[in-house]
Amino acid sequence: MRRVFRYIPLLCFSAGGLLCGEQSPIPELEEIPAYRLKRNYRPEVTAVRVYEPPKIDGHLDEAVWHSAPMAGPLLQYQPKSYTHLDQQTFFRVAYDDNNLYVAIWCWDTEPNRIVARLMRRDDQLWYDDAINIHLDTFNDLRNSYTFIVNPNGARHDAISTNNANYNSRWDGVWNAKTQINEYGWQVELALPFTTFSFDPESSQWGLNIGRRIRRSDQRGIWSSPRNSVRGYYMSEAGKLNGLSGLKQGMGIELNPYILGKQAVDKDLGTDDFEFEWGGDFRYRITPKISATVSYNTDFAAAENDARQVNLTRFSLFFPEKRRFFLEDAGVFNFGGLGGRFRRRTGTRSTPVILPYFSRRIGLSSAGEVVPLVGAVKLTGRVGDFDVGVIDAVVDANRDMDSQNILVGRVTREIFDQSTIGALFTHGDPNSEYENLLLGTDIQYLTNTFLNNYRLELNGFAVATESGHPNFEGGLAPVFGANAVLPADEFDIEVALMHVDDDFNPATGFAPRTGVRRYYTRLVHKPYIDSKDWLRQMYYTYEGEYITDLSNQRQSSKHLFTPLQLLFESGDTFLMEIESSTDAPVDDFRIYNVAGDDDDVFISVQDYSWTRGIFALKTSSRRKLRFQHDYSFGNFYDGTRMENTSELVYLPSKHFGAELSYSDQDVELSAGDFNIKLASLTTMVNFTPDLTWSTVAQYDNVSDTLGINSRLIWEYRPGARVFLVINQSYLDEVTGFVRKQMDTTLKLSSIFRF
Repeated sequence: MRRVFRYIPLLCFSAGGLLCGEQSPIPELEEIPAYRLKRNYRPEVTAVRVYEPPKIDGHLDEAVWHSAPMAGPLLQYQPKSYTHLDQQTFFRVAYDDNNLYVAIWCWDTEPNRIVARLMRRDDQLWYDDAINIHLDTFNDLRNSYTFIVNPNGARHDAISTNNANYNSRWDGVWNAKTQINEYGWQVELALPFTTFSFDPESSQWGLNIGRRIRRSDQRGIWSSPRNSVRGYYMSEAGKLNGLSGLKQGMGIELNPYILGKQAVDKDLGTDDFEFEWGGDFRYRITPKISATVSYNTDFAAAENDARQVNLTRFSLFFPEKRRFFLEDAGVFNFGGLGGRFRRRTGTRSTPVILPYFSRRIGLSSAGEVVPLVGAVKLTGRVGDFDVGVIDAVVDANRDMDSQNILVGRVTREIFDQSTIGALFTHGDPNSEYENLLLGTDIQYLTNTFLNNYRLELNGFAVATESGHPNFEGGLAPVFGANAVLPADEFDIEVALMHVDDDFNPATGFAPRTGVRRYYTRLVHKPYIDSKDWLRQMYYTYEGEYITDLSNQRQSSKHLFTPLQLLFESGDTFLMEIESSTDAPVDDFRIYNVAGDDDDVFISVQDYSWTRGIFALKTSSRRKLRFQHDYSFGNFYDGTRMENTSELVYLPSKHFGAELSYSDQDVELSAGDFNIKLASLTTMVNFTPDLTWSTVAQYDNVSDTLGINSRLIWEYRPGARVFLVINQSYLDEVTGFVRKQMDTTLKLSSIFRF
């Protein structure tokens, strides 16, 4: 009799909550069925067609959710694979002519401990409790759309290609609402079919749903719950059945904008007002191919770059932030060269080389905006081929006429998840000289290496021909390969690359040429079951060895992590030892103060040095979190000490502040200098659709204070108002004096037919 009563809550939920309300008391679960523990098992769920759509409000008590079959539960994959989450999760799926609807019940025995501090669109929602949904709309086991929602109803979206290239800058048009109650929280989504491409003849999509429980740092997923699998690996996804009669309409999308900009420059004595209009026209030629035409492409609403300190002889890397180039960006990824995520900093490493880098189009090498008269983009799939073409006209600037830039990319599917492809670029956005790039690459992916592991192999070859007088002419090649093997308790990565002296990708990124590079990264990350306070340890070696084309060493770096601890609290502690060498072939300037003649140069010589690094980072689940990095040791022929701190305070979902500060003391035989960087970010979130953020940045090298303030209101899905204010202050003897200010009001909207 006790067993009967034990299942009453679960039976109530399975019946749709008719007897127990919209969210029943938390059901008890039996042992995980054996079939769900099989590595190749892909669960299935059937979507139900409805004729009365649900109201998207987060309340799951409507009739539509009584009829849809239940799926779940989600199983834990971090920190322990194939086990129950501490908190249970189930979901249902429905659809009509216009939308796909998803309802998710996130039970929680302690709803007062749900972490929900963020509300801004496209924020880092994985710092909160969150739900993520991954859809493979062509059921090709390769590509996906991702939708993430936290308990506050904040939204984040992304697209990925070939189970590898995750692009979080993509913005879709969709809606989601949430509710927190005594049994946990629940989310309700409406995903318009016009938001994504799909095969209307297919009745089955790939689907995976994940959940993060932030206070325990547990992650769960519906299909393939093991540590080495990410939700957007659609080869491991479950199956969504029952779809029929889906329509995409006419496949037309209009995204017009109008803006007014007032710009004041005190030094030049100008006060100008500009009115502009333009927009994008997108047409879905077939269900798999789309063409986009952009006129007077505007980047006024893009975020400003974060200030960086460059103590090397190579160019800094700044990521792309402009919507036109970010959409479908995964199609143009090449050779697995996108950089690697660094756990300590939470950022991606600088790519060694990028044959194509969209930021070179419409932005000068100094980061100044160069208007695009117009651009055309074609992306999609033809049979087994993925194609991408961009043709952009860069406006005349300074003493240079307008330039036409052409980029072409094609990949062909081979085996289950692998591809072979080619890349073509023509033109130079910053000069009138001819520039041509041709490249080919092959990527092999499998999730069954040695039965259980994911293996990624990349090989590539690229060549440029440049008419610039600084280059000798003829084809200048680059070729290389890399291999990545991630697993539950270890990661392995190796890479090698050859870069010719005259390699010149005018629409790419190549900070270092005339070199050969050898790279190795080994990580051992065992889970600790014997300690209640300690979850995981990391031991890392990362080595980079670079020579010239005669195999003479130019530089090297060996990074050892003898101790990195991840505590059950979510806090981390790290200790690293870095050993470096450098042999510059020319003197280079390492430090310069604007308007000052006291430059500091590194002379031609062989250098070697060793540094120690300590880092402490508190858990992101905390209302007040802190990170401090301290490094010290030798540097070239002197010493360098760096302190970097970051303080984040999120007292509520409506307000947050982030303060960061970096202080570097460098003493060299050529001179001593100190570099300070400081930034303050404030966020006011009125609703998930109305947010105001302000970023203030200062450095003592330029002695300038820059302030960027952005008010964004999405008054309906896809329709936004931007108010952007940029100010620049110079630190003079009398204090900070405002030199520049521009105010931009922009209205944009998406219309789909």
